[in-house]
Amino acid sequence: MKTILKALRTVLANGYYLSLSFILFVIFLFLYLITLPASYTGGYSSLEALEYLNPTLIGFSILMALLVSLMMPLIIYLLKQGQTSSKASAASGLLVGFFAPMLCCSPLLPISIGFIASVLPTLGGSFGIKIQAFIALHQFELFTFASLLLVFALYQNARKIVNGGYCKNQRI
Repeated sequence: MKTILKALRTVLANGYYLSLSFILFVIFLFLYLITLPASYTGGYSSLEALEYLNPTLIGFSILMALLVSLMMPLIIYLLKQGQTSSKASAASGLLVGFFAPMLCCSPLLPISIGFIASVLPTLGGSFGIKIQAFIALHQFELFTFASLLLVFALYQNARKIVNGGYCKNQRI
């Protein structure tokens, strides 16, 4: 936690990164607020999804938007410093957070499974429905997992800022 706070103090001391973080928070909060209730709207994300928000979905929306909005300036800072950033866990957290509710109740998953089953007939049956049921039953756990991936990515990037002050591309 100290590593994250120290890195955030370093990066967000610059007004550019602070402004970027605020703008990203607003954008991602809006995106999460209309995306996370997708399991209640048949997999569709729209402004109509806002009426299906509950305290849990609002909490996860705020948490994930905050994590993304803090992590992105760290990644940009690292790249401008010539260092590499940890993007894999960040991308994973974003993907799980966005796609889990959409795959729950949308026709996308059964269509995909149906296409795969047409190529590989042994995958037919109710495989897609089982996946959708799993996502619907474990939505809270999937959002928790996505949040933990984002925290991990934030920590990895913060650690690089705190520990690294060198340019990896620089020749010695």
